[in-house]
Amino acid sequence: MRAHIIKAPQVCQQTCAGFQSIVEGMVAKLICDGYAETTVSFYRQAAVHFAFWLSRRRIGPSQIKESHISGFLSQHISVCDCPLGGVRQHQTVRAAINHFVAVLKDAGYLPEAEAKEPDSIDRKVQDFDDYLLNTVGLQGATRTYRKRYVREFLQKLFSGREVDHSRLTPKDIVSYLSKRGAGLKPASTKVVASSLRSYFRFLQLHGRCEGVLVLAVPAFASWRLASLPAALTDEEVERLLSVFDLGTAAGRRDYAVTRCLVDLGLRAQEVAQLRLDHINWRKGTLRIVGTKSRRDDELPLTGAIGAAIAAYIRRGRPQTASREVFLQLHPPIGHCMTSRTVCDLVVRAAARADMGSKVTGTRILRHTAATRMLRHGASIKEIADVLRHRCLDTTAIYTKVDLPRLAAVALAWPKRGSL
Repeated sequence: MRAHIIKAPQVCQQTCAGFQSIVEGMVAKLICDGYAETTVSFYRQAAVHFAFWLSRRRIGPSQIKESHISGFLSQHISVCDCPLGGVRQHQTVRAAINHFVAVLKDAGYLPEAEAKEPDSIDRKVQDFDDYLLNTVGLQGATRTYRKRYVREFLQKLFSGREVDHSRLTPKDIVSYLSKRGAGLKPASTKVVASSLRSYFRFLQLHGRCEGVLVLAVPAFASWRLASLPAALTDEEVERLLSVFDLGTAAGRRDYAVTRCLVDLGLRAQEVAQLRLDHINWRKGTLRIVGTKSRRDDELPLTGAIGAAIAAYIRRGRPQTASREVFLQLHPPIGHCMTSRTVCDLVVRAAARADMGSKVTGTRILRHTAATRMLRHGASIKEIADVLRHRCLDTTAIYTKVDLPRLAAVALAWPKRGSL
């Protein structure tokens, strides 16, 4: 198939010398990952083109550097005069070279880039992250935003200099938070403040700062139960579930995923990590492993969820050794989904159901699950067990969304003059 790409015999000879096994290895991997024949052909053409370009410069597989890759993509493609046809679209060529480079690395030809020596801020943030993981026991998502806000703070005050915590004063902290929170909502400002407070507690624990810095972080006003959690009505839930095409593998998978989110209030990460071993079909249970609270929980496998998952497994799930329930259906086929892909499929479905402005992620489906359970007579304790809240106060906010019950117990507004 390479013959129709390369138009000169000498090109074929130069290209095959040293790179033939790499190109063939890339093609075999693409086919194994489920890429379409046309896509494989395009990527093969781009790989052969790159191999020819390297050969003309007398660069062998063991001599390739990152500068060669960037030079081919950023400089050569736009002015190419190589004596061969094939694909020239920059995006396609870049994707092909990424696959080509991956095979080179697997074959040991292209050494991994040397790790950049961490600067002072990198070291401080890494120490803080180790503390959040090993001492506090926070999940990755929480650690990510706390590291981000602490890094922003340190870069603002110590940009280009060695971090010296002894130079920090309460005035620095208050001034920074005043400016940083100017363009944020109160809830976001509170998150920034709590991240910095956590960082200063970490420093105080290790004797690197005085307790006055912890006290200097202002407590922003926030009232618990001050707002109602957004949730979908029963009609909106049915409209959302109706947009999935159950005649396709993707539709069956996405419907089962959304059922898990709406009926049990699972988090996106928990759905993505659900494995075949976690489903007990005989007992009718789902085991949720490594939740936000770092424990395993067992939830009921409802008839609707069980039927949706079974339909997807039987007629839609790729044949693979992977044990995750929900897998990608596009190349590379068989890789497990992530929390991001779960959120994306929900957002796309909401857009098709004309609810794009209301559903911007999966959290609203968790709120919806709790609200529906409450409306159907479940107690706060039962809802807390399903949502896996350790404290009932966390679940108490859902009592505010049961407006019919609230109206029934609300006192009549006194008439004028009756007081």
